[in-house]
Amino acid sequence: MFEKIGIDIVENKRIKLRWAFLKKVLSDNELQMFNQFSSKAQKQAFVSGRWAVKEAIIKTLTAGVSMHTLDIGYQENGAPVIKNPEYRHILVSISHEKKYSVGIALNQTYN
Repeated sequence: MFEKIGIDIVENKRIKLRWAFLKKVLSDNELQMFNQFSSKAQKQAFVSGRWAVKEAIIKTLTAGVSMHTLDIGYQENGAPVIKNPEYRHILVSISHEKKYSVGIALNQTYN
């Protein structure tokens, strides 16, 4: 087994809620989740978490991938999970604390 780990942290207020940026970072499913939040702070935290975990995922990959093609959803227990079948071997976690969001990814590739 071959493993790679990636981590990223983002200050939530750095996230600008402009449509062009959101389309670059969020998948269509994530845009639907984003639209369910009412406050700017909730929206920024959501996007910050997605940005951080996608940066972490990208750090574990050998080939480039666009952020908006990565679809992060939730398991039944509320834990984040990559919905793309080709990336299901990557485990992810997102956490928020006051002004910051952090994402971590563990890429488990079996040879």
